Amino acid sequence: MTVRDVRDRLIVGLDVATVEEAEAMVLRLGDTVTFYKIGFELALAGGLVLAERLAGSGKNVFVDLKLHDIGQTVEKATRQVARLGATFLTVHSYPQTLKAAAAGRGDSGLKVLGVTVLTSWDAADVAEAGFSDTPERLIARRVGHARAAGVDGVICAPTDLAIVRDA
Repeated sequence: MTVRDVRDRLIVGLDVATVEEAEAMVLRLGDTVTFYKIGFELALAGGLVLAERLAGSGKNVFVDLKLHDIGQTVEKATRQVARLGATFLTVHSYPQTLKAAAAGRGDSGLKVLGVTVLTSWDAADVAEAGFSDTPERLIARRVGHARAAGVDGVICAPTDLAIVRDA
């Protein structure tokens, strides 16, 4: 995806509890916004139908589900998100998950983004999750996983951008 219009650089998070609230926000914003994010809460409240409608009307849609499951499930779920016409989908940056999502997107226009480390995590959270790496080493390793799997990019905290670029 090439960003040609400055309006495409802003992704508005539809971080609301209902499709009705999301639709009201989209209506209020009108043509000033071309890109929307649908996260877990809204997706589970019927937001994937909204994602399909938005994509069908020419909007870009970022489906932020951070998928992680057995490979076959991630591949099939990614295929379904691609079928919706979404622009981006997030998955966790585990090698098997990344490879499955890359396979699931096929030759669709869907871009798969690997989440390196949740932005709310610190060193204690990484250790508690059972990783012996520092957050910085884990981020660098996961960037390598994303590259090896052939996904389109990664999601990271702004403070981690230098680590991602170095990796």
